[in-house]
Amino acid sequence: MKKVILVNILFMFMASACSLFNQNKEEKFVNPVFYEKMISASHSNFEVQLTPTSIYMFSSESFKYNYTCKLINNQMDTVSLECFKYNYKNEKEETQVFTYTLKPCTKENLCLDEGGWLVYQKVKPYKYFDETLTYIIPSKSEDAPKDKFVNPLFYEKLSPISRGSRPTFLTPTSVTTIDLYGKEDIGKCKMLENTPMFVTLDCSFYHEETKETYGYVVRYVLQGCDEKKEYCFDGEWFVLENASGSSIGTFVIKEKDMGQ
Repeated sequence: MKKVILVNILFMFMASACSLFNQNKEEKFVNPVFYEKMISASHSNFEVQLTPTSIYMFSSESFKYNYTCKLINNQMDTVSLECFKYNYKNEKEETQVFTYTLKPCTKENLCLDEGGWLVYQKVKPYKYFDETLTYIIPSKSEDAPKDKFVNPLFYEKLSPISRGSRPTFLTPTSVTTIDLYGKEDIGKCKMLENTPMFVTLDCSFYHEETKETYGYVVRYVLQGCDEKKEYCFDGEWFVLENASGSSIGTFVIKEKDMGQ
């Protein structure tokens, strides 16, 4: 009888240990692509990193946040995370569901990075975010050249269509803007990221009046004009500029400037 009781106790202990092990076992994304860093394809300079239990968002030193999450949908092309953010005003945890959907980069969806991915983020409820945001997971580019753009479109004239922007020319080592009087303002740059869909430059400018040098990191992202022709003014591509310090601009690359 004692043997039977001991066996039952041992069995219960093992079952309990297995259950505990399964609870503590880390859940993994079915598709490992979701672990890759996502770069915003809009005017924001958000970068997003996912795990099955968290979302890390970063745009600058002044905005970075870790959401604590629970994975509620785990598929090859879509994941959904239910996340909690403490609301100090109401003294409670608010819940938002973040859904990320993968689409391979193709010419049909105006993504030029063969081997890369587009990621569409939807948030419900979307109090603090647009209903849908688009991110890029670039193809691996450790071997991207440091002295020339992967995509020659970034050498073309950037014609401004947003208020406050000026005609702009890029090289891997400079940003040149031209004011209303034709005067050039040239910044010396170092290229930080070089992909077919975006480039990121760390630039410094010398201000003649103040005799001071100031710097910022700026990213230029390509976005196709096909779906927004009425705003594109005969351009082929939008170029979205986002500089550290919240300075933004919108440009188009026009056919005539490409010699077509």
